[in-house]
Parts: sequence; structure tokens; C-alpha cells
Amino acid sequence: MEIYLGLDPGGKNQFGWSICQKDEERLEIIKTGNASHAKAVLLAIKNNLPPQSVVVGAGIDAPLYWVADGSRYSDKLVRKAISKLGSDSSSGTVQQLNSLRGACVIQGPIIAKLLTDQFPSIKITETHPKALLYLLGYVDALCHHGSININDLNQYVNVVTGNYSEHERDSVLGAIASMASVNGYSSWVDLVKKEKDILIPFNYEPAYWMPWNLVNEII
Repeated sequence: MEIYLGLDPGGKNQFGWSICQKDEERLEIIKTGNASHAKAVLLAIKNNLPPQSVVVGAGIDAPLYWVADGSRYSDKLVRKAISKLGSDSSSGTVQQLNSLRGACVIQGPIIAKLLTDQFPSIKITETHPKALLYLLGYVDALCHHGSININDLNQYVNVVTGNYSEHERDSVLGAIASMASVNGYSSWVDLVKKEKDILIPFNYEPAYWMPWNLVNEII
């Protein structure tokens, strides 16, 4: 059973996580939750993995690599793209590294390291869920990201019941990005390949997969 993880780092009780399995071309949500730090998230994941499952990928809403001059070209591309798709706060959706709060800057790379230590073959991709909603066509200038729930993502996720926090929803979006990364979706691109001289804090190999078909239409 292929398992895809989604992680949305935040502060106390605001670190969203999700465990999903692939069901044909969509994801089946197994478990979601909120925690306070990376170690608690790893424990929750280990405690909720189904028997005989294989964790193949994780999508993490955090910067997983840096560049020496502090400004990543990939982020500029995403900000420009979502601005054209209707975002009026692209710099808040995909922030400059120097402006990000500590939980995102630190907890993201830490959980990437812990997952790599625990599951050595895992593929790690950075993602930004609210930017994803623009790039997947779910939100625009007239539709706010806060109005989108998990069942709106039924092209990628089987319909579910129950209430999910925004952090849990964003973690599921991370799992969607992970599925695209592992399976090499042709309409997505790995933006890390557009960077030069990246700096990686720990022992994982980062990717930065984002859907790009709508971007190609507006360029």
C-alpha cells in the first residue's frame, strides 16, 4: 500500500498532518490531525500507519532549501503566477524566506529530516497549499481559499465526511503534491530545478513540485 504524507507546519496544536493512500488516481484519507512539533507529528504518523504500508512521499508546506542570496527564483515564479491567477497577496501566500515565522522555517526541515531518517526511500517535496489552490484553479480573485474544503478537491481526493481544520486541509493538499511528485505528473513542474547553488540544511533531497498548466496558458 503506497502512503503519501502531507505536513503543514505551524505553532502549538497547529502543525497539521495527514496520512493518505493512493486509490487508483485519487487519494484516500486514512488519518489527519494537528500537533505542536515535528517529533509529535512523526510519532502520530508511525502510530497510524496501516500494516504493510510503504511511505513513498511527503509534501511539506515550508521552505526546504535556501539560496545564498536569500531570494529563491522558484518563489518569484510562483508569486508571479498566482498574481496573474487572481491572488492579491502573493507575497503573503509564498513569503520571502526572511519574513517567515520560526515554526515554518525550522519545523519544516526538521520533519523532512525525521521522515528521511525513518523512511530512507521517501521523496520529499516542498509545497504551498494556498498557492496550490490558485494553480489548480480552485480559487481566484472572486473565490477565497478559506471557502475551499476537502470535498471540493474530489478530483484528487475521495469524498470524506467529518470536519477538518484548515491545517488538516492544507496537509491533504501537501499529500496531493507528494502524489504528483512521486508519479511525475506531466502538468506539474519541479521548480527546484530552476534554482542555482541551493543550500540544504539536512540529509534529504528536496523537490518543489507545483502544477503549471494554468501558468503556461497565461504566459
